[in-house]
Amino acid sequence: MALLQNGALERRFLSFINREQLFDQTDCILLTISGGLDSVVMAELFRSAGLRYGMAHVNFQLRGAESEGDEAFVKELAEQHGVRFHTVRLAAKNESEAQGISTQMAARKLRYDWFEQVAEEFDYARIATAHHQDDVLETILLNLVRGTGLTGLKGVPVRQGRIIRPLWFADRTMIEAYAQNGGIRWREDSSNASDKYHRNRLRHQVVPVLKEINPNLLETLQTTVARLRSADALVDAEIRRSWEKLAEMRPEGIFLSIEQLLLLEEWEYRLAEWLKPYGFQYAQLGDMAETVRADGFGQQFYSATHLLIRDRDYLMIKPRQAAPAQTLILDAIPATTLNVFGQYELYFELIPRSGDFQIPVDSNIACLDAERIQWPLTIRIWQNGDRFRPLGVKGHQTVGNFLTNRKVTIAERQSARVLVSGDRIAWLVGYRPDDYFRITDQTRTILKIERRFPAQR
Repeated sequence: MALLQNGALERRFLSFINREQLFDQTDCILLTISGGLDSVVMAELFRSAGLRYGMAHVNFQLRGAESEGDEAFVKELAEQHGVRFHTVRLAAKNESEAQGISTQMAARKLRYDWFEQVAEEFDYARIATAHHQDDVLETILLNLVRGTGLTGLKGVPVRQGRIIRPLWFADRTMIEAYAQNGGIRWREDSSNASDKYHRNRLRHQVVPVLKEINPNLLETLQTTVARLRSADALVDAEIRRSWEKLAEMRPEGIFLSIEQLLLLEEWEYRLAEWLKPYGFQYAQLGDMAETVRADGFGQQFYSATHLLIRDRDYLMIKPRQAAPAQTLILDAIPATTLNVFGQYELYFELIPRSGDFQIPVDSNIACLDAERIQWPLTIRIWQNGDRFRPLGVKGHQTVGNFLTNRKVTIAERQSARVLVSGDRIAWLVGYRPDDYFRITDQTRTILKIERRFPAQR
């Protein structure tokens, strides 16, 4: 890019803010000031334009006297500009060790969290950082090295929530020329000269070679990023449209039809994008895709917050939660209806056996020989190893096999409950009573239990 006179840079600065609609002229903006070249020039551009702003500085105390000097410099700068100054001291190393992440990542999280707090408390409309085109290029290169999709190829966005980048249009050479022409002082961070950090190695060793190949690299980059932003917006719209069409919201979780999923173009990519908000990683996609293509069910994948389950006909997404005990103990027949953890209600009734009594053909109703019932009764989630003899079936079988043979969905399996009398399962609720409790000619009193869902009331 050609060097600009200071007045020209100031005009481009205001033009960029207006074109991108970063904020209104009456808004007060929180400027994040490290004391380095870029942020100090940003502050000067705000001052020369007569905009409203305050300054915020974070001291991570990582460079001893140098860190103290940076804080003092920014405080003095705010006084010279006649604006409010905010500062805080944060321990990035402690956060890094606690979260198991790099010091740089910890510092970034702490810094932005604090900026948001200050903006909220002091009513700043936006938070401005001094990222520019060289930062955009370095971020794209870093993302390429680490592996990325379309979003990562856009580099640093112009806006991100409350955060804005009013210097996004400029490059480092222009910013440095502006400072030198205006006699502006700034602080040099000694760590920027070290190739210890990946970004610095790219800046010092890779970017110069790219600029030799294409002297107009940064101008080309702006055009490329603009095209990538448009492409990403189109892809994102299609991802949302297909998600809204396919995703079925149920109380148990979100269900995705496998049959419909496989009909979509690039369904694997769509699935990865759909799952991203739920904490799943692209590295998991290969195994997930194999699971979708294969027969069978029951495979599970975990993120930090969610669970993906492959059922027979669906993929199910549900939050990861520690299952509560969810056990009810009844010492006698309840005087009123029994609410079973908000999922359904059970109605209990003792009925004298009569010759014209007909057992309802309804899996939600169990008719048991009351004299064979041992109190207390326990209602709980079924467990591996639970066995019973389903009414009308020869021999015992596990509850798990019974549910599998009936092709019960994963969600329904996980919430299935048994009613236990003594050491016997009397009823797999909603499915089948145990044969031991069947009604016979000798039965004198029937314990009728009916399961009803809220819509049935």
